Amino acid sequence: MKKRLILKNALKQLCHGFNRPFMVMFETTLHCNMKCVYCAIWQNQLPEQRAVRERIFKRMDEAAEIGVFAWSFSGGEPLLNPNMPDYIEYAARKGFYTSMPTNGLALKKYAEACAKLDLLEISIDTLDREKFARRRGLDGLPTILDGLDYLLGKYEHNTIQINAAVDLDNLDDLPALARFCEERGLILHTEAVHNVVRTTWRTENVELEREALDYVAARLMELRRQYKCIRFYKDYYRFYREGGFSEKFPCRSASHLINIRPDGSVQFPCAFVNLHRGAPEMSLREIYASPEVREIIRQSPRMWDFCRGCKIGCPYEVSSYRNSPLTALRNALDFLRWN
Repeated sequence: MKKRLILKNALKQLCHGFNRPFMVMFETTLHCNMKCVYCAIWQNQLPEQRAVRERIFKRMDEAAEIGVFAWSFSGGEPLLNPNMPDYIEYAARKGFYTSMPTNGLALKKYAEACAKLDLLEISIDTLDREKFARRRGLDGLPTILDGLDYLLGKYEHNTIQINAAVDLDNLDDLPALARFCEERGLILHTEAVHNVVRTTWRTENVELEREALDYVAARLMELRRQYKCIRFYKDYYRFYREGGFSEKFPCRSASHLINIRPDGSVQFPCAFVNLHRGAPEMSLREIYASPEVREIIRQSPRMWDFCRGCKIGCPYEVSSYRNSPLTALRNALDFLRWN
């Protein structure tokens, strides 16, 4: 089922010159139960309306129809949405390549559903319990590790990736984390801490300066030679070092990434900035055919001021495939190496 959908929709994309969205980022909720020092989400939590299950099931049907083959459940913390098991099950039945980042606090409760994901991403920056609590604002490491061991011991699963947000504070903790991953057959994905900017949110600048970034990258490359489980995207590192999105490497989120909000609306140009929203009751075809969305897609390669310097991962991934076929190929080979 999954291979058929991916092949069928890859052919659809080819017929349309890869100018259609091919990935969904569904923000299941903007709420989070951690207080990470480098993240602004927990500082800006507001009441939100979440879609009924059937609205999101319909979105999955519509996405498969127009050529999407990857569906990412995002947040906030996705597992705070009680419908997540049903969403994961339905997406798997549709044949999407599914992924979900989670802080892991509810991993044991939802282990059966999480095991069905093609890529489960669990955020662990360090195995030092005190440092983890300081960085994450919560003494949650024992709960997360217990949930992970429970999943590994009880369920068959696909790829599990440990996401480590790296800065100078936890750089020396990564060898122990790499050994932990190798012993359990997990991937360790390392990425320098970066800002997650929403124009209406209060945020702090947590990004690394070039000297610190180069030092971190050199250490990570050295570590990757020692541990085969480490994933480190050199192209993304260069993208970060060169200042993120620019007119030479514009963001393609508006045209290639469907950014679905908790209520089922579709936000443009990206999940982090709202210039326009397609209403929950509109179909994806109607939304993308609307004059407002066509105009945003037309303008987006010229870059708005709020796009410049953004380094967020999902928009980067879809943009690399559209902006640079060679970068896309290298990223795909690195990704397939572990999947």
